[in-house]
Amino acid sequence: MTLTRTTLRIKTQLKKQAEKLALEEDKSLQDIFNLALEKYLISKAEKKAKKLVFHTHNLGSKLDNLTRDDVYEAPEI
Repeated sequence: MTLTRTTLRIKTQLKKQAEKLALEEDKSLQDIFNLALEKYLISKAEKKAKKLVFHTHNLGSKLDNLTRDDVYEAPEI
């Protein structure tokens, strides 16, 4: 795992809560922020990749061999 140094401006209350959690869980503040960001990005990716479900229905016998005459009546002359 490669780490990159960056500077963030976060809300004071969020930082205090994160520091408190880090102390309770015996983790670093860096670990808390990395885990929180990772969970956020994963949840966004999961929402983006929605599961597609196709429902099928039995429409009866196949109609592959129909012609135009089978569908439309002959015009009256």
